[in-house]
Amino acid sequence: MDQEVLFHIRPLFADAFACKAGECRHSCCRGWEIDIDENTLSHYRQLSGAWRERMDAAICEDKYGAHFRLTSENACPFLRSDGLCDLILAFGEDALCDICALHPRFYELIGQFELSGLGLSCEAVCELLLSENGELLYFCEETEESFPIFALLSRLGFPAENHSLSFLPVEDPARMLARLEKTEPIDEAWPLELARIRRDWAEHPVPLPIGPRYDRIFSYLLFRVLEEVPLRGLDAVLSYVRDGVSFVALHDALYGEDAEAMRRWSEQIEYSTENIPYLLSCFEA
Repeated sequence: MDQEVLFHIRPLFADAFACKAGECRHSCCRGWEIDIDENTLSHYRQLSGAWRERMDAAICEDKYGAHFRLTSENACPFLRSDGLCDLILAFGEDALCDICALHPRFYELIGQFELSGLGLSCEAVCELLLSENGELLYFCEETEESFPIFALLSRLGFPAENHSLSFLPVEDPARMLARLEKTEPIDEAWPLELARIRRDWAEHPVPLPIGPRYDRIFSYLLFRVLEEVPLRGLDAVLSYVRDGVSFVALHDALYGEDAEAMRRWSEQIEYSTENIPYLLSCFEA
């Protein structure tokens, strides 16, 4: 029998999230396979006329289920040139399949706690997270309390009294880059990006920045993988998070692009079924 969820917890900044739609430079409607759930597929099959013909041409069904055929530009067939969605414009947001309606939100269950948040592959989320420099707080709906990551760990039964939850850069960025180089690349550009960063840092070994801005990133990257703590241990998870924030800090030190670095790292690591387990395994005792 599934355990009853008693507490719903989310980061406070998530309440201000809004899709950038046509202003987004890295549309989630491009570069990702878009699966169609059965209920939405049934709704699409009930359309008539020109829209039914358009749907028939756009949908592919195979042994894995239904999904949209991406265009030659690797985009959803309903993504317009202005970055807006033809389906939303014609039928409203209720016409979206589950994956489109959900993204970039995520939900994780840990005992009686449901943690919800926003994935950092979305540029709007990255910008929102970095729009403040204060301590990142989390909100419990049932108790209406706000608290930092340290208190959240305690509530989840992961005491962190002997651990630092402030960001301290890795001592050797080259070793951090070497670990990232062994991850499965999301696209052909990822290995080239890592090679550029390695070369530029070797030529200009600048110190990695620290401070409240990076503590916020550290807190949120940790929040993103708290479900791994029971299996991997808090030490391994914290080391994984330290690596991720160090990548963002190194990218920022070299190029001044922390929000884009965070989005790109998340896209490559957090949305891979292979890369998170591999990186966590690097730090297990």
